Amino acid sequence: MALLSPASLKRAREDFYAFNALNSASFTLLSGSFLTLFALSLGASKVLVGVLNALGYVTFFFLPLGKRLVRRRSIVGVFGWAWVARHLAMLPVLASPLLLAAGAPGAAFGLILAGAALFNFFRGVGLIGNNPVLALLSEGGAGSRRQDKGAFLVTVSIVGSLAGLGANLAVALLLGRSASPALYVAAIAVGIAMGLVGSAYLLRAPEPEDYRPSASTSVWRASVEAMRDRHFRSFIGVYAGLAFVSGMARSFLPVYAKEVFGQGDDAVMAYSLVGSLGTLAMGLLTRLLVDRLGAKPLYVIYTAASALSLVPLVLAGPAGGAAVALFLVLVNFLSAFGFNGEENVGQTYFFALAGPARMLDLGVLYFIAYGLGGSLGAGLGGVALDLLGAAGLGPVLAYRVFYGVLLAGIIGLLFRAARLQTLGSATVRESLGVIFSIRDLASFGLLQRLDRSAAPEEEIRLIHELGTRAGRRRSAALARTQREILGYLGSPRFDVRMEAILALEKMPWLCPEAELALLAEVERQPYTTAYVAARVLGKKPCPAALPALRAAVHGQDYMLQGSAVVALARLGDRGSIPLVEELLARTDNPRVRIAAAYALELLGSSESVPSLVACLRRASQPRFASDEILLSTAAILGMMPRFYTMYAAFMEDEAAGLALLGDAAAERGLEPGAFAAALSRLLAEPSDGVPISRLILERSDSAAAIVLAEAALDPALGYRGLRFFIAAFAALEPLPAPR
Repeated sequence: MALLSPASLKRAREDFYAFNALNSASFTLLSGSFLTLFALSLGASKVLVGVLNALGYVTFFFLPLGKRLVRRRSIVGVFGWAWVARHLAMLPVLASPLLLAAGAPGAAFGLILAGAALFNFFRGVGLIGNNPVLALLSEGGAGSRRQDKGAFLVTVSIVGSLAGLGANLAVALLLGRSASPALYVAAIAVGIAMGLVGSAYLLRAPEPEDYRPSASTSVWRASVEAMRDRHFRSFIGVYAGLAFVSGMARSFLPVYAKEVFGQGDDAVMAYSLVGSLGTLAMGLLTRLLVDRLGAKPLYVIYTAASALSLVPLVLAGPAGGAAVALFLVLVNFLSAFGFNGEENVGQTYFFALAGPARMLDLGVLYFIAYGLGGSLGAGLGGVALDLLGAAGLGPVLAYRVFYGVLLAGIIGLLFRAARLQTLGSATVRESLGVIFSIRDLASFGLLQRLDRSAAPEEEIRLIHELGTRAGRRRSAALARTQREILGYLGSPRFDVRMEAILALEKMPWLCPEAELALLAEVERQPYTTAYVAARVLGKKPCPAALPALRAAVHGQDYMLQGSAVVALARLGDRGSIPLVEELLARTDNPRVRIAAAYALELLGSSESVPSLVACLRRASQPRFASDEILLSTAAILGMMPRFYTMYAAFMEDEAAGLALLGDAAAERGLEPGAFAAALSRLLAEPSDGVPISRLILERSDSAAAIVLAEAALDPALGYRGLRFFIAAFAALEPLPAPR
């Protein structure tokens, strides 16, 4: 299909957000901890709890049936109507308390299992459309490469987390320590109703035609071919292993809270609410980072967080009161943060690994791997706990052993996850540096706002703030910030382009992409932003810029000429000294003359003193330009900062400046009367520089002394600043110039 227009994509995403919110709230009331508590309220065993949780993973085994249906039906149609059927399938569960009251517990639990089985059967059939619809809405159409792809996927997760959090909160407030089956039935009925309304929104989604499999493709062939790729094979192995640990670890957290610490139903749902907060925190963090750091490092970090969530369960002993609540809050938050994080980022990683052409076929393999791992984990978890109990272990010790084994398993998977293909992402160390840096997180937040900005004024303000916030250290966040700022060098607005370069100038170093982009600015943007780009290249520094900067000196853009010679000097390019001297001699532009003189000062080129003095003797030279050139010459000859103090005083009050010069001459052993007489004749009108010239040559035979002595003899030397400088040279007896 053609790319969706911005308005169509916005509407489709809003409909999907509505579906996701209603679906997540419904799912909270029809599965997981809530269904586990409902079964426990009717007297279910651990094995039954394990089977119920395993059914949530078995759903993925029915994806191949959904794949067959989408060959003849629309993807959205199969997805949406299967979602309607899955919620209708839960209606018989509402009668289970009546059967239990009638003395038929087997039939009552049979209805719960049957409803849950059909719920997950239709979910598996419809889930075939999930990845294509998500991929279409994240990309805006096949072939598109939207910058907010990862952010959209995580926003879907955040919306679902908020809806689930709201449902958990409502249930936690309604349930008491031991809620009645009738209250559970009412909540399940509400969940069914919300699920049906959400399905109506889903059926309005655009059809992802480009993600439809061809008639010649098969899940089996695509899967076999994909599994020959070691990178894909490694990912599926890690993903299935983590699903196994997740299914076993998380399924029994409600039972753990009740059996080990005697928590009531309301408390268990409150901990589930804390888990929703963990999922929300994960979503907000992932949304900020995943598009900029990549999925792989976050996958490793969330796996580490999952392992960390199991550590307290292995170490915990008997406790009571507030300590128990704090402990279970921590465990549920970390568990949801880590396990949901790895599943969420795993999907983003899978999208990048599979690509659009193989999305639907490999999506079946992806979900089956998840379902197989999770169902085995949840199913075997109940059996393992019963066996530990049968072996004589008390609840505390049994759960310690149970979660200790799982912790060892997830640590092994963590090392395997760290070796997955990077797909161009940042490293784990760099990503951790970003996560634990307030400055980097703030920069990513600004980049996120910059993505959404539409007005040039807003872009300028945000880019300026990004430059201001840049830290003084190398980091993945700073490199990513630079790469995104580079995109604004193509803005049609001059102020936006200029602000982007100024932001790069404030940063302590340039990534390779930024250096190349600034070189292109120097070569292609004369009279606009080229001169600022040249200035930045000289400050960082960037030796690769030397050819482009030398070429810019020969151009017609005087601002670029000035910036280029200073940049060459900052880069230490002594080979460009003749080029700078030539520019100083031929240009009539005061700004360029000042820049050329400053460049020679930075290079410490004492050989350039004749060129500088020749420039100072020009009758047409503006005073402000001459002063700058004079100071650069003084710096080259080692006369600064003493000369600067005297000359500043001379410009404000000649008598004060001459007094300071006389003091300096006396300090250096010159006879005060003779020096004062020579100085007076030099500054007279017309000028007589013979005495001062003789004095200079008596004290020094350097090239600079000869040039200045010769300049003093020029009766047409009108620039009084140069006359003062010649006298200062004679008085200060400068140190050897730096080479």
